[in-house]
Amino acid sequence: MKKKIKSAVISIFVIAVLLLSILIGVKNGTIDKLTKEMPTLATSQTETEMATVNVRNNSTESKPYDGIEVAEYGDEFDVKLHILTSGKYDENDRSTYNIFHVRVNDCKVSRQCDFDINRIDYGLENKKASMDSNNNFISDYYYAAVELEITKDVDDNETSGVYDNIFQTVWYIESLKDDGTHPPIKNAGTVGSDAEANQMGKTYFSFEKGETKKLILYCIFTDEEVENDTIALSFHDRTSPYIGPLAIIHEPGGKHEKIN
Repeated sequence: MKKKIKSAVISIFVIAVLLLSILIGVKNGTIDKLTKEMPTLATSQTETEMATVNVRNNSTESKPYDGIEVAEYGDEFDVKLHILTSGKYDENDRSTYNIFHVRVNDCKVSRQCDFDINRIDYGLENKKASMDSNNNFISDYYYAAVELEITKDVDDNETSGVYDNIFQTVWYIESLKDDGTHPPIKNAGTVGSDAEANQMGKTYFSFEKGETKKLILYCIFTDEEVENDTIALSFHDRTSPYIGPLAIIHEPGGKHEKIN
């Protein structure tokens, strides 16, 4: 009985101390201050979360196409050619590279083979079932003829290297996605050109300083790619540290779309 009374006395004492603390807090304004600061603390937390999201969205990881230049249909862009005899490529040292000014003039997409089929160097072997006797595609695939206008910079370096004045005709083809990625189209690259054969073969196109030429590159796309993908040529020479631009050649529903 004495233990129960003792416990009750202790409980009453603790409650009294708590009530006294609350009364003192109200008198001094401490509780009122904490109450007023609670929304501020909640707002600060929200702002912090929003800032974190913004930092994540603005990070280099989410920049469209990894910061690579994307040239719209018809826009002029530069392709830099590393001069191998100059040593290491240096973006800030003009003596280490020459420049080609390039523009996509046209891109005709068609099932019809209205050009010399001998211009296609490879890529037809596994597509014969989709072709007629005149090399037209019946289904599944399209030809694409991409006309480029190319000018070698008039202030380019004088070099003795045979490869320092050429524009290559074999490039990768990539699909520009809405999330900013640009994966290569499976098994797709330029498969031929109208460049005349020379001592280096058809894969190169020679220039003099200041000279302008037109070049047609041939590609083969699937129905799905033509209907759904924004397609770009990737002017990135894999043998050079220079990352070239992505040039759009086909955009479904775009104003420059030409499909026959």
